[in-house]
Amino acid sequence: MKPNYLKAVFWDYPNLTDPEKINKAIAEARQRNEENTFFWIMARFLEYGRVKDTAKFFRIQEIQDNLPFLKLSKRAKRRWQRLIEVYGNSD
Repeated sequence: MKPNYLKAVFWDYPNLTDPEKINKAIAEARQRNEENTFFWIMARFLEYGRVKDTAKFFRIQEIQDNLPFLKLSKRAKRRWQRLIEVYGNSD
């Protein structure tokens, strides 16, 4: 049985541990311009998710653009700033 990586991100929201539901929630938040919902989901991934799992739902440029607006721990913010610095500018 394949482990569900979303349980680490949404341990307290069992209804959000299905990848299809998360994709749908992200798509709806983008479509309706619901920044609070979008930022909350992204922050959960950046704070608690693995990088490879986060990359399934968000592009590095999207993370870079929104990082200043997210409520993250200092540790998570530094981690993502470093990842963006290393992998974000691949032109």
